[in-house]
Amino acid sequence: ALGWFKEPITSMDDFRKYRFRAPPGIPGQTYNDIGVAAVAMGGGDILPALEKGTIDAAEWCCPKPDSVFGFQKVLKHYYLQGLHQVVVNADLYINGDVYDGLTDHQKKALEVAANASLMKSMSYRIYENGKALQKLTGEDGVILHDTPTDYFTEYMNAARATLEKNAEDNAFFKKVWESQKAFAEVAVPFWAGAQTSNANLGRAFADSLK
Repeated sequence: ALGWFKEPITSMDDFRKYRFRAPPGIPGQTYNDIGVAAVAMGGGDILPALEKGTIDAAEWCCPKPDSVFGFQKVLKHYYLQGLHQVVVNADLYINGDVYDGLTDHQKKALEVAANASLMKSMSYRIYENGKALQKLTGEDGVILHDTPTDYFTEYMNAARATLEKNAEDNAFFKKVWESQKAFAEVAVPFWAGAQTSNANLGRAFADSLK
């Protein structure tokens, strides 16, 4: 999600008025590059910082964990579309030498278990976040907004420049970045178009249930 704000934002100029809790590392640096005063801190520190005025706006994850932290107590304007994940997926890392020592059966078991875990996690989290969002907007007085369109262009242009700079400085980073770009060139045009269609159909169906 993009995050939580005291007042509605309609452009990046509005966004730049706030001291914003953002993820550390590349995301935070990218925000700084486009003029957003990004502040990194742990999840448990966000609500106290908002209450004290140390920061003015914040993001963490998505409706369910955000509501557990209680951001809705002090901020009422919520934006779902942003750089961060809509749902949380876990990663599994295995030492290469250890993995190479596994049997084919063991490798296949890991693959099947990882795929099953991913699908179960996504289904669970999509539903739980949906329930949390209903409560936020229906009971807690939170207003859901669409993210300003200029956010996407500004952020992605700055992010690409940051990623390219990191690729120049680190050979392994470059290898991963080039792999991701090659994947995105194939997958993103299809998936972005399909998701737009799915989202429009989903909204129409949801409206028909009211």
